[in-house]
Amino acid sequence: MRVGEGAGVASEFECVMDNAVQQVEFEHGEVLFMQGQTNAHLYAVSEGVVKLCTHYSDGREQIVGLCGPERMLAGLQSLNDDHHAYSAIASTKVKACRINHRTLLARVCDKGDLPIRLIKAVNSQLAHSRALTEVLGHTCAAAKIASFILLMIPKSEHGNCGFLLPFSRMEMASLLGLSEETVCRIMAQMHRQGAIDAPRGRMEIRDWDQLHAIADSNGKGRLTA
Repeated sequence: MRVGEGAGVASEFECVMDNAVQQVEFEHGEVLFMQGQTNAHLYAVSEGVVKLCTHYSDGREQIVGLCGPERMLAGLQSLNDDHHAYSAIASTKVKACRINHRTLLARVCDKGDLPIRLIKAVNSQLAHSRALTEVLGHTCAAAKIASFILLMIPKSEHGNCGFLLPFSRMEMASLLGLSEETVCRIMAQMHRQGAIDAPRGRMEIRDWDQLHAIADSNGKGRLTA
């Protein structure tokens, strides 16, 4: 991890947090914090994607959420706890603001606009959680995968576009409750039918209408073998 000293911080908390905020960077695979670690900081991600994971005693890792720009603050769920209930790991190169959460709570009492900013952050997190719940609620594996791809598309993208999909097939399977084989098979079908292309960790949308139709199908046969 590297601590940056540049002036530009994407997080809107910088102007009210003073020395309680640091710019930090993480490379792919680096840990922001681990499950069970003492809870000292929140992270406002300005670039990249962070996966939130629960680790089990048998070594299994379950992805329980995603964190990226405008989505949520990593660590917010554990704000009132002494220890983190999950781990946060960089799925791509990540730039973020590391915020001392005790200072944050103390400043809420004397900064009139800070509670509103926190409410907005919580609402953003809830909206993302609801969207992810809708993805997981699909009974059709193809609809789950198509909906997840659409959820991951950066807001700025439009038309036929390429973007980084910062998860392996195995990680997607873990998150969506599917087998890795099923994820690979269905994405291969989507590729053959011209909906997507996924070259070396990137995702390219080739046919938006078809991808949305698969996401909305929920078992109504939009994919062929």
